Amino acid sequence: TPVRTSARAARSAARATCCCPWAPSSPPPCSASPRPPGTTKLVTRAPGPRVEILGPSGTKLLTEGCPHDGLIRDALSPMLGPWITRLGADVIGTRRLGDDPAGAEALLEAVTSSTADVVVTTGGTASGPVDHVHPVLERAGAELLVDGVAVRPGHPMLLARIGDREAARHVVGLPGNPLAAVSGLLTLAEPLLRALAGRRQRPRYTVPVEGDVPGHPYDTRLVPVLLTDEHAVPLRYNGPAMLRGVAGADALAVVPPHGARSGQELEILDLPWASGGCFT
Repeated sequence: TPVRTSARAARSAARATCCCPWAPSSPPPCSASPRPPGTTKLVTRAPGPRVEILGPSGTKLLTEGCPHDGLIRDALSPMLGPWITRLGADVIGTRRLGDDPAGAEALLEAVTSSTADVVVTTGGTASGPVDHVHPVLERAGAELLVDGVAVRPGHPMLLARIGDREAARHVVGLPGNPLAAVSGLLTLAEPLLRALAGRRQRPRYTVPVEGDVPGHPYDTRLVPVLLTDEHAVPLRYNGPAMLRGVAGADALAVVPPHGARSGQELEILDLPWASGGCFT
């Protein structure tokens, strides 16, 4: 992994390889080629992988209004579509499914009949009584390619494939907690979307961290950071259910097990909205 001394220079160098999030590896994207007078050639956006989002509508989630009586507002689903679009995909639809038996049947119908290349689900990837994703994928005959990862937040994320390799539909299961879902979006969904589109993966770079960062005893942590001229500055409010920290962040820093010391170089994962987009 290349080491750079300036956080801004590192970020700029990583983004300079591609001025549009959906651009192919070659020829240079989003540019006009020299043409005879009176004619102009503009390289337009190539269609990205088709994505359908299956969001939750569980008994504890509200789609509007303020939280009350133990019910919480669904803060994740409304933002997933714009985020995934920023990653270069074509979002063809969003459906809300329940966490009851009827919702499980609707999920089975969705993952087996969707016309999308990739189906993204949110929530239900753990092993609780209302976590239907694993049983549904088993009924659908899916092959689990990734079933949990050693990262916090986001360890219950999964990746499955339905059908043969030539005409496969992929299912990305994101955890229901917002920051955990962002972790899965960057580390699982984005690499898959880039591979399906025939695009190179993002360049890897590191930045020295400002201050000590606590670590997990045995898993990697992904921590929201703000990039200054020289450092990655960890932000507060970095729990799995929190969006406050990541809303003000430029990227996530990859913190190894047991933590990092001040000045240690950490790998940086740019957030979808950090290159000119918007958090919401």
